[in-house]
Amino acid sequence: MDQIHNLKLIEGQFAPLEARKVIFDLINSKINYHNLEAFSIKERFNGNISYSEKRIEELKEVRRRLEDIVNDASERGLNLEVESFIKITLIEDA
Repeated sequence: MDQIHNLKLIEGQFAPLEARKVIFDLINSKINYHNLEAFSIKERFNGNISYSEKRIEELKEVRRRLEDIVNDASERGLNLEVESFIKITLIEDA
């Protein structure tokens, strides 16, 4: 039987510089994770790292889009309301 957990990671209004720090720290952490994962797979197993490479590019694109949003808010003197959730599903092995 699957169990689903929805957890709130980020909630609040942020000035552009604060939002940049909170959001970019999270994204950069994910990029670093995939870089280390790819390095480990390649060095230890000479394995396929295409998933990590694809995910890194996706995250970099998200980071570029968020940069545009944060810059726009900054130029317009606006704050950003940010909400971020994580959904975790516990599943049994097939």
